[in-house]
Amino acid sequence: MTDVAPGPVWRGKVTKDLCFGLGLCAVRIADPQRRDWLLLLNAFAVVLLTLLGAAGESLGMDRHLKSNTVKTRSHSLFRQGSMLYDLIPNMPEHRLKPLVDRFAELLQQSRAFTETFAVT
Repeated sequence: MTDVAPGPVWRGKVTKDLCFGLGLCAVRIADPQRRDWLLLLNAFAVVLLTLLGAAGESLGMDRHLKSNTVKTRSHSLFRQGSMLYDLIPNMPEHRLKPLVDRFAELLQQSRAFTETFAVT
């Protein structure tokens, strides 16, 4: 996985597309264990991006991602996390630090994450 570029190109290959699903019909994976590992990796990516979106929304960063002024959520937490992930490389330190701190806090609060990875 070291030759896979992060960001939209990589995420587009592992996340579900509304029209094409996961695209598994177009891909032949001979080894079922490899397929299962790829699906597990996809599940982790979805969970982590959703938590990143929740962290950003709790800090009010979602208002910078919307193109309108509605009070309700315009993008899913997963989509917000994806957008924030794309913005991280150029994000100023005064916005990045609170986001990373809140993301770490949400990871610690997630029972599934802490039990799966034995994080204390």
